[in-house]
Amino acid sequence: MEKAETLAVTVGQNLTDDPYVELYDYDTAKTPFSALSFGSRSMLRHVKLRAWVGYTGESFDAGGGEQIVFKTPDGEVYHLSSDCSYLALSVRSLAYAALSGERNSSGSRYTACEYCVGDSAANALVYITDYGDCYHNSRSCRGLKRTVMGVPLSEVSGLRCCSRCGSQ
Repeated sequence: MEKAETLAVTVGQNLTDDPYVELYDYDTAKTPFSALSFGSRSMLRHVKLRAWVGYTGESFDAGGGEQIVFKTPDGEVYHLSSDCSYLALSVRSLAYAALSGERNSSGSRYTACEYCVGDSAANALVYITDYGDCYHNSRSCRGLKRTVMGVPLSEVSGLRCCSRCGSQ
């Protein structure tokens, strides 16, 4: 795991859409009773983990007292708080049959998620968020995940401040 975490920091610098990295390690392990067995065995270790793409808790000082703000890779706004409800999703489940009566916070109906529902049928139990516009077949759908990065305020020029956490 230590190798994987170290490599994930490096790989995280060149991410595309998927924030997860799969790493493989080949090794040979000696068996404890080599006289009774083959002596050693080849093994493949496989780990899938989230690449490191932001700051650690200790590095939230941008130097010179510059404010740290939070953004998503494709976001159009930056957030003053990592606890903003647009970033911290509250996922809830409900029966698909009850979905037609549900509306999101802006009054819109929920549509099928392009990632986990697509052209297939919805499951009997679906997942929604108050501020989202899609329903999901899987709680682990990438449409329900947020990659949030802490960056200095000077790095978000061109983005506007979030209307929710910026007005506090």
